[in-house]
Amino acid sequence: MKSNILQLVTGLGVGGAERVVLDLSIGLDNSKYNNYVLSLSKKNEMIGIFKENNINVTSLNKKNSLKDFISMIFETKSFVKKHNINLIHAHMTHAMIISVIIKIFFPKLKIVFTSHNTTFGSKIRNILIYVLKPFRNIDILFSEEQRTSIYKKQYKVIPNGINTKPYQTRLEKFPKFTFLSVGRLDEAKNHLHLVDCAKNLSDKNLDFEVLIAGEGSLRKQIEEKIANYNLNDKVKLLGIRRDIKELMSQSHVFVMPSLWEGLPIVLLEAGASNLPCISTPVGTIPSLLNESNAYLTNNKNFSSIMEYVYNNYSEAIKKSERLHEKVLNNYSIESIISTHEIIYDKFLK
Repeated sequence: MKSNILQLVTGLGVGGAERVVLDLSIGLDNSKYNNYVLSLSKKNEMIGIFKENNINVTSLNKKNSLKDFISMIFETKSFVKKHNINLIHAHMTHAMIISVIIKIFFPKLKIVFTSHNTTFGSKIRNILIYVLKPFRNIDILFSEEQRTSIYKKQYKVIPNGINTKPYQTRLEKFPKFTFLSVGRLDEAKNHLHLVDCAKNLSDKNLDFEVLIAGEGSLRKQIEEKIANYNLNDKVKLLGIRRDIKELMSQSHVFVMPSLWEGLPIVLLEAGASNLPCISTPVGTIPSLLNESNAYLTNNKNFSSIMEYVYNNYSEAIKKSERLHEKVLNNYSIESIISTHEIIYDKFLK
């Protein structure tokens, strides 16, 4: 008899957590599990990809309000009852809170929690994650370094993983030296600072482009800064793209000046693409990147490192080859899914 699993996620925007949910939903053994995906918010940019892969996905399309929060609870409760859900895998804090409330109505319900981040934006979220520990069965972390008192003593380290095969294609590089950034246009990804870095490089008459793939609330501010710096020919906002593999293959360097992160899927994709990486050492990124396979730097020195890589690209390529090997050996999606299934089975017996 199959077990019924619900992947409960805050939203289906374009991000690492959503990619994990997608990969899990595609890869889980459908002879053992009926897998459902339920998204709470109105962020649904990726829902089409879920449907293309024949995943049973539903969005509640709720806004961030008390009225809609209450509605989320009752609609999720109805979903759990209708599909006789045995286990909820809650992705991100809001989904975890909803899951715990639902458990009040269904005491036998098992809850697995993946936070997908190391910083939660407010002390209240930290307190809630800590206080609700007894109601969760297990927490999944990206690395040992992520472990703090807000998580359960019963936890499992599972790094993010990807299907590396699609990233093995090698295309001709763009004519101009290209720095690529992929991620939501929000505070955490720090794209406004990346524009500052581009200004510094432009002032030194370097021949380059910065491509930024993604959408978000800061798009207008980023556009204004690009215009104010007269960088329209240097920095280009690509919006949401479905050809990230191709962009990575054609670009020269991947840049991530983030203020906070978990373990970004996009860094694994860059590694699988043999693309040199420059990143801030936030979250659990140092468990993947180090000075032998990438460039880790604070934001104060970010543009200097971009300039260094521009002028020393052969060294960067050697580092990227080491990262490529590490990703292929340690971050395959097959092993990640297998480990999740072991956890699910433990609590579904």
